[in-house]
Amino acid sequence: MENSTGVPNSTEETVTPLCHNDYCLPDQDYIAMVEEHIQPTSGEWVLVAFFVVLFTVGLVGNFLVCYAVIKNSQMRTVTNLFIMNLAIADLMVILICLPPTLLVDVSETWFFGEVMCKIFLYFQTVSVAVSVLTLSAISIERWYAICHPLSFKSTPSRARNFIFSIWLFSACVAVPDLITAQIHRTLPAYYDDVQLLLSCRPSWSERAQFMYQMFLLVGLYFLPFCLMAFTYTMIAYVLWREDIPGVNETSRGHRTMLDNRTPNAEMQLQTRRKAAKMLITVVVVFGICNLPVHILNIIRYSKILDSMNAIPIFSLISRLLCYFNSAINPIIYNFMSAKFRKEFKTACMCCVPRLKRGAIHRNPKWGESYNFSYSRTHCQTEQFTLTSVKD
Repeated sequence: MENSTGVPNSTEETVTPLCHNDYCLPDQDYIAMVEEHIQPTSGEWVLVAFFVVLFTVGLVGNFLVCYAVIKNSQMRTVTNLFIMNLAIADLMVILICLPPTLLVDVSETWFFGEVMCKIFLYFQTVSVAVSVLTLSAISIERWYAICHPLSFKSTPSRARNFIFSIWLFSACVAVPDLITAQIHRTLPAYYDDVQLLLSCRPSWSERAQFMYQMFLLVGLYFLPFCLMAFTYTMIAYVLWREDIPGVNETSRGHRTMLDNRTPNAEMQLQTRRKAAKMLITVVVVFGICNLPVHILNIIRYSKILDSMNAIPIFSLISRLLCYFNSAINPIIYNFMSAKFRKEFKTACMCCVPRLKRGAIHRNPKWGESYNFSYSRTHCQTEQFTLTSVKD
């Protein structure tokens, strides 16, 4: 006798065939076919190698960002505290989200159970929210510091409170993912004991998920980028017209132009320009790398997905771009910030045991020069000699 699925009901220990379109396949052959299907192909091994590179670069780079800010007191500016917060969010993406994504892309199976499914989707949303809100906070802080320096005094204490608020808000925004994430089976219910071809995704209706994704697109992408476009446009206007408000004011409160400024004011202007270029680059890269995944989620839950044959490729590219963004930020800091570059080099040299270096000089303008050789111990006890050079 057969049940409603066309699979014979039997209590005997016989091979039960899976029938489809008048073609029956024994259980063990069907399971073997599924196991062969989830094995990595040659192209997928290339994907694995690329993910491993992203994992290594992202893990080391973002750790160095946190190390540089924590280890050196001179690096603990308001902007750098926000940058460290961005690096922590990227580390969370690299450690929690990247490995499961790689395994799912290769095997088409979620192996980690429902609890990890909820954590995975939850922290994906949290990390995106923390990143975009941190970038928004940096743009607002820079806008006040450069365009309206007398209106608001930003301090590390206020920055920490703002960072706490960012994490709290992001944790609340991602709650729907925590509640609705479930394991979904691709195989027929008859194969409940076969833990293959499982997927981790939200369980509520497609309409509800579509509305939630629209909220994320508008609230965590479109509006923040409109804000950052405005603030950085104003920052660029002020910096590149060669006039920094609030700097080198006369006794009557009038601003002096660059031609009348001291060399210190000229250096400050150049430093702020470099910082603005770096931050604008980070924002642009974040926007480019995260836009595809928002588009993918919208078309997926608006049912446009079925008519688009290129979606699997687009889905893979969008996920790769997200992880690429988490790995590329420290490289941007290294190339565009002399302070971060110096701290990265110092950290790397300190990791080499018993490797002695010599002729370490400090800029006489900021302090007296030193000539000494140092090893791992010096990196821990005389860190100040390597980190006080101004940009």
